[in-house]
Amino acid sequence: MVIVLAGFISCSDDSTSPDNSDDDPGVGTVNVTGSVQAQHEGASWYAGLRSETDDFINLTLNVSEQLPDDPGSSSFNLSIRFTGEDGPFDLPVGQYEIGQNSENLIVLVSYSNSVDADNTVRYGTTPNSTGIVTIQSASETRIEASFDVTIDAGQNTEGGQVNITGEIDAECLLAGVSGVGC
Repeated sequence: MVIVLAGFISCSDDSTSPDNSDDDPGVGTVNVTGSVQAQHEGASWYAGLRSETDDFINLTLNVSEQLPDDPGSSSFNLSIRFTGEDGPFDLPVGQYEIGQNSENLIVLVSYSNSVDADNTVRYGTTPNSTGIVTIQSASETRIEASFDVTIDAGQNTEGGQVNITGEIDAECLLAGVSGVGC
């Protein structure tokens, strides 16, 4: 599913249609404490694949230095992915625990930071991770969310945890791709 999503993202020309050129780009803030100390502000977007019934199949919120179609690479990235445990899902305003939660959703958070040119640290959701992602508002082209999560070191990252707090005001990345999502 991730490969399909990546294909849709790479096939879309602008992340918004030309008629939306006056819209403000999405902005996100990320505050990190624990094994990594960092504060980030960057571009935010979301990509949501929808079913025939208009429920989400997969929804990912992102914050990084730049949008994925901009040249170059970002020194950090935060992703919050929602997927339905039993198939397509609706995502109303509310709070969602990370991991497998009572709303039959799986919420996964990942964070990477290129602390220097030769060292990127990665953290992600494990069974020991805790925290809440709050969807504050959602429309067909924009989602506002906040988060307060504690996630664990990933592969090739020395042990430890990070606590990540912040906010996302994300634009739909697939707005110009008809019949796909957002």
